[in-house]
Amino acid sequence: AMDAAKNFLDATEERADLNQYWFSPATVFTFVAEICDKGGTAALVSTPSVYFSLPEDSRKMCKVLDFDRQWQSDPGYVFYDFNQPEELPEELRGAFDFVLIDPPFITREVWEKYAITARFLAKKDACLLCTTIAENAAMMLELLGLHPAKFRPGIPNLVYQYSIYVNYNSERLQELNPEIDQDDWERPADAANDTKDLRDDPAERPLGKARSEESQPEMEEVPSFEETPELLLLGELRRQLFILKRAIEAIQAPLQMALRRNSKGSNQAAAAKVDAARLSASEIVDALQQWLEAHGEVSAAMGSGETWHMPELDETRSLLVSHELSTDWSQRCRQVAGKLFQRSNQVLERTKVLKAQQKKVL
Repeated sequence: AMDAAKNFLDATEERADLNQYWFSPATVFTFVAEICDKGGTAALVSTPSVYFSLPEDSRKMCKVLDFDRQWQSDPGYVFYDFNQPEELPEELRGAFDFVLIDPPFITREVWEKYAITARFLAKKDACLLCTTIAENAAMMLELLGLHPAKFRPGIPNLVYQYSIYVNYNSERLQELNPEIDQDDWERPADAANDTKDLRDDPAERPLGKARSEESQPEMEEVPSFEETPELLLLGELRRQLFILKRAIEAIQAPLQMALRRNSKGSNQAAAAKVDAARLSASEIVDALQQWLEAHGEVSAAMGSGETWHMPELDETRSLLVSHELSTDWSQRCRQVAGKLFQRSNQVLERTKVLKAQQKKVL
């Protein structure tokens, strides 16, 4: 599997226009081992590097679902567009023992669609393995009932670190990945404080609890002052601000590489990665704007009598539209990220005020 992974990585270039970033050979080997250990059928959703690294006998029982048609001649290829999450062959419904998902984007809107696909593909007791950033921990629990693993994947050309989320027990995934972590790591405080979205659409409920929890008795929920609608709202706002800030920061690494290569006249590939990071950040801006428009109650939660406005979003959108490969644009990116951080702190301070008020009432 390790040799197959290296062969795939050597022969297949990442496409910046599709936001493709391949796992490292060691991480691919780990995922292949997970699939082979579980046995049965597997759906590799947006993870061609893993599919083409499977042993031939195992691959015959698997499918790779991907938007990139360069693999359409393979008998296991299924065209997949996450914007049509259930436009798949009917024979794939509930057909897989293992589903592995690595979307090209990290936003909630994208993950909601991939969650629909996961439920379409998975058998009742299927193992799910998904990758996204640590700040999405609460969202992954909400959408698919997944919990973070200690093993974190290596993705050499991605500028920020992903985590793994699963609904089953794995000794292998409870070990640190030595190519990423030498010491134990902890999820950021923002991820631990993430709260669920206020919507309660039955179609978006988790596929199921982690297997280790199935036999445990249900515990009666104890009302907490931290779960008022206002605090849930502000918690989600902080989470989205943090993700947007990280997306803006993620532009810096490819931008600096492009600036260095520009002087050598060979910056085309690096510039494409800058553009991919910029487009990803633009999607996050749009998603946050849509969320704010759908939740007008944010104004009241922030203690504003008028419609609450975030000029930082306008500035961020302007930054991303008028981009250029220059040190000035790099500096503007840093300034915008700083303003988003300040806004997040303002939301945090308002959260503290509301909690203090709740304590007085209690």
